[in-house]
Amino acid sequence: MLIVLSGTTLGLLFLGFEQLIVPITLGAIAAALTDFDDRLSLRLRNLSYVCVLFFAVSSILDLLHPYKLLFLIYLSLSSAALMLMGALGPRYATISFGTVLLSIYTMFGLGEYAAWYLQPSYFVCGALWYGLTSILFYLLKPTQAVQDNLAACFNEIATLLFAKAKLFDPDNKANVEQLLYEVSLQNSQVVHSLNQSKASLMTRLKASRANQNTIYWLNLYFFAQDMHEQTASNYLHYEHIQHNFSRTDLIYRFQKNIRLQALNCQALAQSILNQHVLRLPLDDVEPLANLEHSLAEWIQQNPQNMEVKNLGLVLSNLRSVHQQFAHLAEQQSLSTAHKNTEIQHSIDPTHSAQDNFQLLDDDLHSAEEVWYRLKQNLSPQSALFRHAVRIAFVFAVGYAISLLPFAKNGYWILLTSLFVCQISYFATKSRLKMRTLGTLLGVLLGIPLLYFVPSIEGQLVLTIVAGVYFFYLRAKKYAIATLMATLMVLLIFNLKGAGYSIILPRIIDTLIGCGLAWFAVSFIWPDWNFRNISKTMSKSTQATLAYFNAVIEQYQTGRNNGTAYRAARRNAHNAQIELSSMISSLSTEPNPNQALIHTAFRYLVYSHSQLSYVSALGSHREQVNDAQILELLQACQSTLQQALIQHQALDIPTLQDTLTKIQHLSQVTSLSDNLLLALKQISLLLETLPELIKLRTHLLELEIK
Repeated sequence: MLIVLSGTTLGLLFLGFEQLIVPITLGAIAAALTDFDDRLSLRLRNLSYVCVLFFAVSSILDLLHPYKLLFLIYLSLSSAALMLMGALGPRYATISFGTVLLSIYTMFGLGEYAAWYLQPSYFVCGALWYGLTSILFYLLKPTQAVQDNLAACFNEIATLLFAKAKLFDPDNKANVEQLLYEVSLQNSQVVHSLNQSKASLMTRLKASRANQNTIYWLNLYFFAQDMHEQTASNYLHYEHIQHNFSRTDLIYRFQKNIRLQALNCQALAQSILNQHVLRLPLDDVEPLANLEHSLAEWIQQNPQNMEVKNLGLVLSNLRSVHQQFAHLAEQQSLSTAHKNTEIQHSIDPTHSAQDNFQLLDDDLHSAEEVWYRLKQNLSPQSALFRHAVRIAFVFAVGYAISLLPFAKNGYWILLTSLFVCQISYFATKSRLKMRTLGTLLGVLLGIPLLYFVPSIEGQLVLTIVAGVYFFYLRAKKYAIATLMATLMVLLIFNLKGAGYSIILPRIIDTLIGCGLAWFAVSFIWPDWNFRNISKTMSKSTQATLAYFNAVIEQYQTGRNNGTAYRAARRNAHNAQIELSSMISSLSTEPNPNQALIHTAFRYLVYSHSQLSYVSALGSHREQVNDAQILELLQACQSTLQQALIQHQALDIPTLQDTLTKIQHLSQVTSLSDNLLLALKQISLLLETLPELIKLRTHLLELEIK
């Protein structure tokens, strides 16, 4: 963006094309907002789509400019149609958003050019300048996006580990459920980051056959998946920790080792970003050894306490993660001893099979699939359809207001509404505050800047700085990003001699745009009329049980990291994200039902706990030949299926009998750690089942009322 904006501002100024700075810069900015991580062929195709759409949309608006009613109808309907194109996938959603944004940018210069095609052509020039620059950067660093996304994965996993470490604190007696809820929210961030990494890898795998480079990045992605499965695992009731181990150093030692693994994740993230060899801290071996000695000593002193076996499972998991990190660091060190060779099998030999170098392809493959995705979103039940209708309404009303005498720069209403009006009420409400705050701060800062930096060159330099910071901060600090965008636009419009004159209208139009966005999400098919808690809970439950079924299958047939298993695991976590997002948004609704919110939050904690118990089984899955263990796994599978999917009444005596069998079998000293883990996870799944069903029933009753 630094290069692009320098070219569209200072570059055009020095070449003598000062009058083209505004349209070409706006075209480049709109194109930048359509940018999507893709392989070279798709980048070129996306750029051609963008150029055609930009020219067509801008030209039609220019030709319809004299006909206000037709202009209003076309602007609102075309924007809604473009928003619906987001149903086809993230790539099309970004292109659609950038095209809608350009529709508003077109309004900036209507009536200023001698021919109808001039402004659209300048927009296309800006889009081409950005597109070709981004393609050049892609050719120079084709794996940059993969590195960024994988590093983000390990940083998010580190944050998840830090959140889990808080659970191993004897002083946290009253807020275990709150801590588990925070773990659930952070788990959603990890899954989102994994999905982004998968998309980056997928587009590169389609570009060519797997080579040493792609195998290396794939191995890191699979390692991130495995790390997530292990980190998301839960082996015990955390509320029992204080009762059983509060007078020992065990818990603090577990907490310290978990935090050390989080630091290892952060070190790996940095090594990926900087393409350096992973160097683990030298002090992470001794704490693990001390924990093992402390645990062994505690068992020797308390031979009758069965709860300590749960901590033994946690220790086994920590030991496994430590070994994986050590193996990765060793392989990377060995690879640097050879001349620029890449790491081919640096993570897990089970990923070496060619079948496991496949990722589930979510892209479009046929016209039938295109129609199917669109058809799914052509009803008010679809959040995207509701969003498209709201955008159409907001644009129609906003443009009508812009025709009034007091709204000289009324297109700012549309611009504000577009950025503030999000697909959900929760997101819109948070952006509304940040947009208003950012705009006001931008105006207050812009007035002295226009006064103290009167030269065109100085203002263009500030425009470049503001633009670069806007793109850097827009996904991190939206209020500051809005401040930068406001500064950028004030400075650009000062080239037309309108810098001071648009300051007050800018504030008024921002408030009107925010008001329209708030009205749209509050009264046009508001989210709470379509939240359908029962459907979201059912989807999450089915996905978790499908994951559980995939795990049990591998306990019967042996460990396999194939596409089917990874897809089941991914679907379970994605469904949990959807449930978490819906429940998190309940408290933002007008007149929130506190009883509903409390029950929903507790349900989310128990639902996530069930998923974490399954994750623990999955992270240690190996073929089991013990008939009793397999029978108990299948009995647990049947019980969960009947109670959660078929909604049959829970047979408490049978459940207690199963738990008693598990308890007696767990006391057999000859059981291996893996069999002991399987028994413990079955026990946890069944022990938490009655409370989960109770919360589900209560939650559905509250929703119906």
